[in-house]
Amino acid sequence: MRRASLVVTAVAASTVAVLALSACSGQGSATAPRVGQVPGSLAVQAYAVPSSATTTAFDASVDAIDVLSVSGVSILADGASVGTASDDAKGLLADAHDAGARAELLVLNADPASGEFSGDLAMTMLGDQEARAAVVAALAAQVDADGWDGVQLDLEMLPTEAAPLLTAFALELGDALPDDAELSMALQPATSTDGYEDLGYDLVGLQESVDRFVLMAYDEHGAGFSEAGPVGGLPWVGEVLDALLETVPADQVDLGVAQYGYQWIGSTEAGSSLTVAQARQSAASTGEWDDEQGEYTASPADGTTLWWSDSRSLTLRADLAEERGLHGVAVWQLSTADPFER
Repeated sequence: MRRASLVVTAVAASTVAVLALSACSGQGSATAPRVGQVPGSLAVQAYAVPSSATTTAFDASVDAIDVLSVSGVSILADGASVGTASDDAKGLLADAHDAGARAELLVLNADPASGEFSGDLAMTMLGDQEARAAVVAALAAQVDADGWDGVQLDLEMLPTEAAPLLTAFALELGDALPDDAELSMALQPATSTDGYEDLGYDLVGLQESVDRFVLMAYDEHGAGFSEAGPVGGLPWVGEVLDALLETVPADQVDLGVAQYGYQWIGSTEAGSSLTVAQARQSAASTGEWDDEQGEYTASPADGTTLWWSDSRSLTLRADLAEERGLHGVAVWQLSTADPFER
């Protein structure tokens, strides 16, 4: 997913985001920060990229967070080993436990050179049984030693043929984790059951070992890979959710919700990702709410186009999750987001 670049953006722009968020005012305008509302019946997972802005954002929404998914570690270039969580990541683990929340370690297949998700890197590990076993052992040991409450697999850009290998890896990892640890998995979105298969997911087989699935219902559009459009508009969110629920029970699904935006240059695909606060700043007085898509959009005088998903967007999607009987929602990600509460 192109949101991988947001990890870099979030850390590099963390100070800007916090200052912009605190400087906004006027609850009735598109430039005003709001507080997202999540029904009490839903579980809430929040993604955390270690930074000072993340710590501040966690404190702002702490009472609403059940699980903190901390990014994380990646499969290393040899495919047979995995990184170790940083001291900052372990600090977020401690913060979650101090607040009475669970903390899970996010495991990625990020290319060490580009930072982008790499299907080739994932296949280097998945396709070699000895490499899989080594990664499983390393992750289980790290969970046990550091006290993580579980692992979330976020392996993206997989080829279709990865499906049986991913299922085997999930089963092996689930068996190796401590008995009280949860195994969850982030899923790229598709608009059909065949589409999920094409993305390398055997959703039936994965249910044997995966406790919870997070549907990453964002990046419908984005700068760098599409023309301007909603980050994850409500009609499209409904479509990818419907396709997933044909195979996966609703009570095993968390609906992933974007808390960021994109800004496009003219009518091109070129542009950049933005935190919610940055999007509000860039939009100034031109921001408008799109009822159909459930997001804000803006066309400021500089000729750019913006779309962003904020607290109002989160509230609508949380209501949708409750209506569909889902387990919960998952917010990507704290340092780029508005605060939220139950």
